[in-house]
Amino acid sequence: MKVIVIGGSHAGIAASKFLKKLDPNIEVYLIEKSNVLGFIPSSVNLIFNGLFTANEIEKGEVGDQVTLENLGIHLLLETTVTNINLEKKEVTYQGNLNKQITTQTFDKLILAMGSDRFTPLIPDTEEVHPNIITYKSRSKTIEAYQKINESDQIAIIGAGLIGLELASSLAAQPDKKVTIIEQMNRPAFRYFDEEITNILLQRVPESIDLRLSESFNHYQVIDRNDKEQLEVQFFSGQTKVVDTCVFAVNPKPEIALVEHLIDLDFDQTILVNDFMQTSNPDVYAIGDLVKLPFGVHGEPAYLPLIGNARKTALVAASHITLPNPQPIPNSQRAIGTEIFGVFLGSTGLTQDEADFYDLETTSITKTYTHFSKYHPDKDFFVTIKVLYDSKTKQLFGAQLISNQKDMLDLINILTQMIVDQASVDSLVFSEIYYNPKLSPATNFLADVGLEALNK
Repeated sequence: MKVIVIGGSHAGIAASKFLKKLDPNIEVYLIEKSNVLGFIPSSVNLIFNGLFTANEIEKGEVGDQVTLENLGIHLLLETTVTNINLEKKEVTYQGNLNKQITTQTFDKLILAMGSDRFTPLIPDTEEVHPNIITYKSRSKTIEAYQKINESDQIAIIGAGLIGLELASSLAAQPDKKVTIIEQMNRPAFRYFDEEITNILLQRVPESIDLRLSESFNHYQVIDRNDKEQLEVQFFSGQTKVVDTCVFAVNPKPEIALVEHLIDLDFDQTILVNDFMQTSNPDVYAIGDLVKLPFGVHGEPAYLPLIGNARKTALVAASHITLPNPQPIPNSQRAIGTEIFGVFLGSTGLTQDEADFYDLETTSITKTYTHFSKYHPDKDFFVTIKVLYDSKTKQLFGAQLISNQKDMLDLINILTQMIVDQASVDSLVFSEIYYNPKLSPATNFLADVGLEALNK
């Protein structure tokens, strides 16, 4: 069997690896239009955090050419797919350098072209100023780093994870003044409720001007002190003069190659079944191209996360190779991040989403400030929130914020409990190792479970 994978994204790399590991006899072709494998879009933050330099941008990649080729994968880098013929089951591609055109047949085709960023509210017909920045690819990330590094005043449109993580990285730069513009009344509202974001807001440094309930309207170029700058205009009528404006907005799928070949949803994601098959059963779509069932009801949602990309890759590869493959499970949208010196994790539904689905829920939020007597750090804290069904006690969602990174591991436990449809009471029996040198004196999850029992 021959499988062609289009796109050396996180999903495409994972699908290629899974196919060869599940069935080494499968012939796998992985086609990527650039020379980059699995680039991490947040690499610009890693540069500002000093983990590597802009000249070492390749460290922002997770794919390794030698590893893939050693698995027997036919890797075609700097190769652009120019046509797909589904009737003949053929893919035509051209080398970017040698311009050689090749047509290859396939038995199964996996689409993994990923996504790209876009700038909202700026018409496609309008020329966008070079200091209006979006980034996702390696080349765009290098450009973004150079522009931001040269700027003193920076506006970030969007206080989601992308915008907050960038602002957090810039907060360590003493010469940077950052304005974040967010139309909602709290940051990271898709992942966290007020109990958590209120704590985060206390950590926002003075160099960050966070403007909530405010929306970007337009911008104009002005000359000030012989320097070209951008005057960002808000719907409220206020303005802010900056050197650079970053759109930290959601990505959109790259579907130009197949938009007239297979069925699409209204939001331009590719429609797939529970095994990632498209309207053509020999064609699969994975990663940022598709929506996934989310939460308690399994409602389709666009969740462009690397973890989900790899999950969809496994489902597609399993369906191609195994006699009894498993369908895609409901995603819980588990995330972990560090923003302004604190660590945040979230999984499952937020309170807003539970209310939207008319779920009758109860929540518990508890803060702990003692780790153990062997770790007398008086500044330690972790705040945990769990959300569950008021009648059945089924766990629906959980969030936490802490100044200790290890606490993020609790999100993985809570995610699996939500997947298993466990009750909040069962937190009492959560099994966590104890070592006086390494672990907290209190099993925080068990303590939250006791609180639920008391309710």
